[in-house]
Order: sequence, then structure tokens, then C-alpha cells
Amino acid sequence: MEVEIVEKNDLEGAMIVEGMTEKIFPEFVRWHRNSVLNYLRLGGKVFVARVSGEVVGFAFFRKIHEKLWELTLIGVLEEYRGMGIGGRLLEEAMKVIGGEIYLHVQTSNLPAIRLYEKFGFVKDKLIRGFYSDGSDAYLMVRRDFISNSFEP
Repeated sequence: MEVEIVEKNDLEGAMIVEGMTEKIFPEFVRWHRNSVLNYLRLGGKVFVARVSGEVVGFAFFRKIHEKLWELTLIGVLEEYRGMGIGGRLLEEAMKVIGGEIYLHVQTSNLPAIRLYEKFGFVKDKLIRGFYSDGSDAYLMVRRDFISNSFEP
């Protein structure tokens, strides 16, 4: 499996996110390529996992501030789940993205919650009715204490 980073105004990366969200997520979670392009132009990053050249997963990070990021979406095609692809995407992202990362995850998505906890994310807050379908979410946060440490 290969993982690549798509940055800046790369239309290919935006189209990958759009296409993958259509295949993986319910309609209320899908993203249009223009929205993705706007975030890429502001410094966002898309990490793409490929197996034999085929896109099988992605992680989309939105840059909020220099040391604050949002993991906006991460997804793996159903037939490739359980093979460590989501973990590999997060692992590669952590090499590139420093600082604090936050995300929202449905409280019922236990496999995703376990994956995030494995990478140092902690549940910060329960948000009732967060998603447009009325489901609840956890706000989870991962802090990079090394890059954010203060030395007098």
C-alpha cells in the first residue's frame, strides 16, 4: 500500500475526496470538490491510500491555525476495512502534521473511536445531535505536547 499527500489546489485530490465520500459515507457527510479545494488552498492536506494504484482510503485534514488541525474526514472502502489502512493514513499524517488535532466521531462508531484512541486522541466532549441525522458525536483531541511545549 502506498500513501501520498495531496496539497494546495490539487483538483485530483479534491475529486478523490468527493468520489470517496460518495462511496463511503451517507449523503449528509459528503463533500463537493470545490469545498475541498478551498481548504486545500488554505493549507489543508489530503492523504490518499492506494493499493495497486486504486484509491482505497483517504484522510482529509483542514488547517485551522499553524498548530491546530481538524481531521475532517477519514474513510476506507468497505472491502479494505480491517487491513490497517486507516491506521496507516493516520500514521503518515502524524509524521507531517504537528500540534493539536481535533475531530468529531459518531458515538456509535466504535471501530473509529478505538483507532483514534490508539493514536492518542482522547474524548473531550459529548455533543448531542451534532450530525444532521440527529446522531451524537464525541469531540476528540490529540495534543502534540512536544511541538507545543513551552520552555522559559
